[in-house]
Amino acid sequence: MTAQSIPNWRELLGHDALPETVRRSLVWAVAVLLSVYLGLSGGGYDIVVRSEVGLVIWWFVLLGVLIGALPRARIPRAGWIATGLLAGFLIWTWIGLSWSSSHELTLDDVCRLSTYLGVFLFGLCVLTPETTRPLVNGLGCGIAIVAAAAVLSKLTPGLFPASAQGNSFYATGRLGYPFGYPDGVGEYAALGLPLVLYAATSARTLLGRALGTAALQPLLLCLAMTVSRGGILAAVVGIVAFVALVPERIPRLPTITVTAIGITALMLALLHRPDVRDSIAAAPAGERHSMLAILLVIVAAAAVAQALLVIVARRVQRPRWLHVSRRGAQAVAAALVLLMAIVVVVAITSGATGKLWHDFKLWNPPTNSNEYFRLFSVAGSHRYQYWQVAWKAFTNSPLHGIGSGTFQYYWNAHAGRFAEKIVNAHSLWFETLAETGIVGWLLLAGFFALITIGGAVRALRATGGERTLLATSTAGMAAFCAAASFDWIWQIGVVPIVAMLLAAVTLAAQHHPAGQPAASKPRASSALRRWLPPRLLLVPAAALAMLLIAIPLASTVALNASQKAVRGGHLRQALADAETAQAIEPGAASPYAQQALVLEQADDISGAAAAIKRAIAREPSNFQLWLLADPIATAQDRPREALFDYQRALTLFPNYPVLYLE
Repeated sequence: MTAQSIPNWRELLGHDALPETVRRSLVWAVAVLLSVYLGLSGGGYDIVVRSEVGLVIWWFVLLGVLIGALPRARIPRAGWIATGLLAGFLIWTWIGLSWSSSHELTLDDVCRLSTYLGVFLFGLCVLTPETTRPLVNGLGCGIAIVAAAAVLSKLTPGLFPASAQGNSFYATGRLGYPFGYPDGVGEYAALGLPLVLYAATSARTLLGRALGTAALQPLLLCLAMTVSRGGILAAVVGIVAFVALVPERIPRLPTITVTAIGITALMLALLHRPDVRDSIAAAPAGERHSMLAILLVIVAAAAVAQALLVIVARRVQRPRWLHVSRRGAQAVAAALVLLMAIVVVVAITSGATGKLWHDFKLWNPPTNSNEYFRLFSVAGSHRYQYWQVAWKAFTNSPLHGIGSGTFQYYWNAHAGRFAEKIVNAHSLWFETLAETGIVGWLLLAGFFALITIGGAVRALRATGGERTLLATSTAGMAAFCAAASFDWIWQIGVVPIVAMLLAAVTLAAQHHPAGQPAASKPRASSALRRWLPPRLLLVPAAALAMLLIAIPLASTVALNASQKAVRGGHLRQALADAETAQAIEPGAASPYAQQALVLEQADDISGAAAAIKRAIAREPSNFQLWLLADPIATAQDRPREALFDYQRALTLFPNYPVLYLE
């Protein structure tokens, strides 16, 4: 197949078949819907929700390429390099099935990566310089909506499902809705800060800037109510990157000042309402309603103040002494860097860094009835211990790692005296090293380095609105990288999906209209590119990615159906659904474990024993499977086999009984 054999529907329909205003509106709407839908669906953590989005995205890419509608613009060389790095990481993870201790968990990670790659490619194919702005605004608007919903779940719990209160992986008064994980919610809000700040300071209309400034208040309040130190770090990194890269910083200072005054007032109000601040259950109505009233007043006041500031700025000429030249800005930046260097040197020489490092290695922050006291501690909340074990896993298998998704099993066996059951290493970089080795780490870190560092360089070289847009997307990526360094947001689908779209934005400024080679790219007209244009590679890539997503998705759907049938007492249907899941994904252990549970309830002990042995053969490092085998062997009157199964479970997780004896 050659490029000439593909019908060019762009020409048949006309390049301007849709007015530019309609295209921008569609991009904005898609960005809002995607960020809100995934955000309110538990953050897209569930494989079903995330995979459905991945299939839709890849379907649009495939269909668009086949009819010649995509890509909308020529993908720059940096875009293909970034795609190659992310695709290489996916392929390396997929190859890891050959050495992973869990085919199922590794294939789930392949499924996740396929979705993220699809979102990134979709952004590269769809975005043009004209549609990057509405995409960024749409993502910022979507994140602000989710943050506002999170805050309202505390202040007006009657409007939300009962699970909104106390909906968390652990009991805490911190705001966890809708992800069920306070740190994840805080880091999602932090990712949106540069995007909403962009709207507040760069929107083309007075209403847009007023609404952007108003949206910053619930966004920051959401971040504060999560009491997430990782979220605060990501927010600081994102805002610093935004201010460092954006042009015309002084005109943006009034907006930042208005926002700072507003959030200060909100924090004072929150701190004086301990039940709203710390209670796991719904706070008394008086405290909730008064806090909501204060929030609404401050949101309105921020919008009005910003509108007045914009009007004044348009009518009053800025004094000459407030105009800073490029050389002056560089001098100020150099002075700030020097000051930071001096602070670091003083901290090292005074022993302060050693004290901070010692405190970081502590297991938990000091307990206090006021959750906000944890912000004054640098205790790592187990992260130092997680990273120690992850590093040990890497050193034991430095080239290819232990297999993607299997850190939880390595932790269970090597956590020493720590009896905590975890899934992730709480750092994308450490977990990638442990699970995929140095090869996988270089591919993934190379992708983010190319996007973030390359975006910063392009922002500093650009001018005007293009520079502001690049500064915003790069700041969002920097915030994501900071959050990913200290948490498992890579598994919370909506956060990396937003990051993938921002990554596409950082490259969109280099786009050229599709079908028109760049003047500075003579290689674009080479014989190889004419015979096999890169866009044709997207067709088999899309088909393969959809298959990699569909297999774990279909297996999970069948398994969920089986579990639902068990709860309803329909054991025959439950067994049939479990067998369907097994047929879809033969290498997975969960379908066999489900069959064993169903057969055990149906008093088919020999069948249950055979099923659990098949599950163990596919996931021998999973201590829970050995614990399931223990009562089955007991029911068969095989005490030695039951004892072996139990001892094997203890070997795989020596501290497991402590979880139940305390």
